[in-house]
Amino acid sequence: MAPEPLAQPFGVLFVCTGNICRSPTAEAIARRELGRYPGVPLRVSSAGSHALEGNPAASRSLLAAAARGAALEAHHARELTRRRVRAAGLVLCMAAEHRPFVLSYDRSAARRTFVLAAFARAAMQWEWLARSPAELVDLAVEHARDLPGDDVDDPLGEPAEAYAACAERLDALVTPVVAALARTLPVSPSLP
Repeated sequence: MAPEPLAQPFGVLFVCTGNICRSPTAEAIARRELGRYPGVPLRVSSAGSHALEGNPAASRSLLAAAARGAALEAHHARELTRRRVRAAGLVLCMAAEHRPFVLSYDRSAARRTFVLAAFARAAMQWEWLARSPAELVDLAVEHARDLPGDDVDDPLGEPAEAYAACAERLDALVTPVVAALARTLPVSPSLP
């Protein structure tokens, strides 16, 4: 069955602590991947539970993302807000510790907020049944389970190798998530 048309692009919000390492790298990787699916109505963004609005991405994150073909040069940190949470059809946290911050802004987000690794596993397993991103999120509510080691470690203050390992892990998680979401969406050539 063909994907159901959407009135607006489906929004995905990546969340970490400062919005200068993990979540902006995830967002940049998602943007890179969206280039493989032109016309797919998917909107990605990121925010931090303790972000200082306007800070640039950490220089080592910028380099690690660039090594994977993802651009962070124009990134500026964004604070997690109620408006950002409510605008997202899916909220993907880098670690379980971020989920309570998301829910403090909007308790109704509980059924669309996941640790990235848990959602990635569910999406890869169940996307074939979903005809829309909302159906994929519903399937993840039923089947996604947090496991030990799901958190994406914060590389802030660590050597360059930690940033590279973080970017590699994010690439392995974000790429299949974007692919699964894209397969549930109709192509809309009229979107900018």
